[in-house]
Parts: sequence; structure tokens; C-alpha cells
Amino acid sequence: MAAIEVRGLTKHFGPILAVDHLSFDVEQGSITGFLGPNGAGKTTTLRMLLGLVHADEGTATFGGERYVDLASPLHRVGAVLEAANFYPGRTARNHLRIQALAGAIAPGRVDEVLGLVGLRSDANRRVSGYSLGMRQRLGIATALLGEPEVLVLDEPANGLDPEGVRWLRDLLRSLANKGRTVLISSHILAEVAQTVDRVVILDRGRLVAHSSLDELTSTAHRVVRVRTSRAEELGAALATDSVRVKPFGPEWIEVTGATSEQIGMTAAQLGIPIFESRSEDANLEDVFLKLTETQGKGAQR
Repeated sequence: MAAIEVRGLTKHFGPILAVDHLSFDVEQGSITGFLGPNGAGKTTTLRMLLGLVHADEGTATFGGERYVDLASPLHRVGAVLEAANFYPGRTARNHLRIQALAGAIAPGRVDEVLGLVGLRSDANRRVSGYSLGMRQRLGIATALLGEPEVLVLDEPANGLDPEGVRWLRDLLRSLANKGRTVLISSHILAEVAQTVDRVVILDRGRLVAHSSLDELTSTAHRVVRVRTSRAEELGAALATDSVRVKPFGPEWIEVTGATSEQIGMTAAQLGIPIFESRSEDANLEDVFLKLTETQGKGAQR
């Protein structure tokens, strides 16, 4: 059984269809990136998963159980939602002590997670004096308090500096290596590509991709950039229904859907000189933008 199962999840906000019959699984021991443009329905889906928003249709479960039905939720699921709030006059240590008390968690775990997220030296400071990055670390510490089997993280890298982003990546990988499951929503695609095993991509509340990262990028076309003094002529010769060509500087064209060899053969047949050619494999950002072209779309949440 998957660690997280979403089946036919649907949510309307008045006339707006925020999540549209969404179904996907998150495998145990994996890090899954939950991606989509602003308004794709990611946060609404996470809130339904955690029982904070009622679904109109469908189910979202952890190991077959709804979050509200879990006997020991803090030991099963840890969550960090975007813009998590803390009582500003409370210290980080006291915040975690209260959470531990509420979840029947051993008090000694508080210092463990403070050390794990790098806040031990600031544990007795009031949260009102914390930076956004420090608040993110405290949110992650709160999620880790019960040593949960599953982590659900909404934009956890927001506010972290480069060192913090690397720390988060290493932390999540170490948890997955121990069999924990991570579902992470993020707009930092370059970082997601270095962190996740699988991706779930939404657009306008609908699933548009659900696969391993390698499978997703391997199906995308390679981009070839070519410099020639007859760029417009070569581009016109190459362009077909399956080959896309666009200008890329005064003497450059960018070709998608054709190999360097095919471009070279066409140029040779026409006697067009090629001064330079560069091939680039498609990355997560390329695939994401292709799948979620947003021009003319209305915003949803």
C-alpha cells in the first residue's frame, strides 16, 4: 500500500473548480515533488489531505486512513504548511514543549529536533525575533517532533539561504533513506530536481504528470542551439509539425525536436554554413513549462 493515496479528489470554491478529480499515489520511502503554477490547486490538495479543507468528492488517505482518523497523528504525519504561524511571545523551545505535551511525545525529543534543525543556540529566543528562514526551521522541527512516517511540506525552502536549502535537501534525503516518505510542494524547480525521486504536476486542478523524475525528463525533446549566418533560411527548412524553431539572437536559432545530425544534414544539403552547435538535454524546468503553459489561464487556488 502506498504511503499516501489520493483518489478522485475534487474541490469547488463557489464557481471555481480548484481541484478536479485528482488521483495519485506517493510511494513509501520516496521524496515526491508536488508541482504546479500558482493557482494549480496544490495548497488546497495538501489542506484536504490534512483534513483542514473538506473535499467535495474523493478521498485522501495515509496508508488507507484519513488524517482525522489516525490514532496518533503526530507519530504518523508531520506537516509544514506555507506561512505557518507561531505565537510570537513564545520561545522555540517552549513552542516545541507544548507540541510534545499535546502529542504525548517524550520531552527529550525537543532538544533532539532543535539540534537537528540548527536552532539549539536560538532555542530560548522569542519567535517574534526569528527570521523567515528560522521560522521555517522551527516549522520543520515541529513536523519532525513525533518522528513521523510521512512528511508533508508546503514550500519549506521559502526564506532559507543557500546553506539552508542544502541542509534541507540533505535532511530530506537522509529521512527517505531511512524509509520515511516526503511529499514536498515547491516553486524552486532547480532545487526540486536535485532532491526528489518522483514528481506529481498539476495544472488548473488536474493531474498532468505523475512519474519518476528520470522518466519525465527522458521523454522531453533535446534542445539544439545553432549559430549560422543564414539562420532564418535554416530555420524555415527545419520547421515541421514535430520540429519547433525559434530565433535565439542575431545568428542563432533554437531547435526542438531534431538532433544535431539531422540539423547538420539539412544545412549541408542547402549549403548553409554552421559556425557553432550546442545540445542541451531537457530539464525539469523545461518539461514543467511545457506541461503548464499558463498564458490566458485564470488564477485558481
